[in-house]
Amino acid sequence: MDYDLVVIGGGAAGMLAAGRAAENGLEVLLLERNNRLGKKLGITGKGRCNITNSAETERFIENFGKKGKFLYGAITRFTSSDLVRFFAGLGVETKEERGGRIFPANDKASTVVKALERYARSNGVVIELSSRVDRIVTGRESGAVEGVILKNDRKTISSGKTINANETINTGKVLLATGGKSYPATGSTGDGYAIAASLGHTIVKPRQSLVPFDTGNRFVRDLQGLSLKNVEVTVFTGGRKTASGFGEMLFTHFGVSGPVILTLSGQITDDLAAGKTVELSIDFKPALTGEKLDKRLIREFADSGTKHFRTVMKNLLPNRLIPVFITLSGIAPEKKCSQITSTERNNLAALLKDLRLTIKRPRPFEEAIITRGGIDLKEIDPRTMRSKLVDGLYFCGEVIDIDGNTGGYNLQAAFSTAWLAAEACSNLK
Repeated sequence: MDYDLVVIGGGAAGMLAAGRAAENGLEVLLLERNNRLGKKLGITGKGRCNITNSAETERFIENFGKKGKFLYGAITRFTSSDLVRFFAGLGVETKEERGGRIFPANDKASTVVKALERYARSNGVVIELSSRVDRIVTGRESGAVEGVILKNDRKTISSGKTINANETINTGKVLLATGGKSYPATGSTGDGYAIAASLGHTIVKPRQSLVPFDTGNRFVRDLQGLSLKNVEVTVFTGGRKTASGFGEMLFTHFGVSGPVILTLSGQITDDLAAGKTVELSIDFKPALTGEKLDKRLIREFADSGTKHFRTVMKNLLPNRLIPVFITLSGIAPEKKCSQITSTERNNLAALLKDLRLTIKRPRPFEEAIITRGGIDLKEIDPRTMRSKLVDGLYFCGEVIDIDGNTGGYNLQAAFSTAWLAAEACSNLK
């Protein structure tokens, strides 16, 4: 047998898993389709790399929604504290910022990539770049993993051996760590889904997650670049409230983005994929009830009786939103505040508490931070990350059907599942 374990994919999960398995004594081959390791990892967090979050385990799991319980074993086996200590041991110091987000102290994702590569190489992992896997070979009778075959017609690997087309690199264990479909320019093009499907695994249709959206409202383009803080955004699917969030959002030339939009994006993409109509409701005054807001408007208009409506709106909204609200409210901009009727005031209050945007579609995978969907969790043992269908096959990272909120949760899930899979491949419990 050429190798005890072949890891397919040299991203965050693949590098850690390969290094850990080799550290445990296995002969490991790491195959990466790009010409360098960690290409996607190097651009995460806008190049700063939010590696994890300090949230307690239960809250951590909650950030993955209903499927979060699948991660319980992995997260408790290799926690965020374990990860911080792990990187400290590799010479990567970290810092914690608001919301429990943990970054490398120097704010450089490249430091994390280099550390993981050193970890793998120092433990003896054989790393082959520009090596795209065509398929995993299984025994005709046993159905167990027997090796992998590369797409390349011929390739000379580090051992000096030339691999020809249809020639098998022998191994009894394969760990699939190919990532999802987001940021395809970094090599995440869904190869792992096709490989797993060819072995009988079910693939939950990949969709964009942590992604901005196109909207159908003309006025949004006029608001491009406007950032809002402390707003409440609610998702209405088919007229029914399905999710909500509080925080920051951003208007763009195509629609909406920002932290609260990304957090809600999983629910929205699911609803859109199901062919449902989706609207967003923005509450610009979430700290005020409808009654308190009405009293404030009455006070504002009473104190500014001779002033124009447009002028008083500066006390309620950012300047760039004022033309939008003037148009939607139907109140003439030069109308004196003392002349505004109760009906007009009520309409304005309704807009401030519930400005509706129609969501058309998510932005493409090129703009999605992670992928929603992947290898069906029902077919993976959460205690080991081992395939329930194919003996000797393991999974970790974004290739599986798990995705969480922003804030370092997804990278921690990748690292934790990688660690768990490496331990299982090494026959460690």
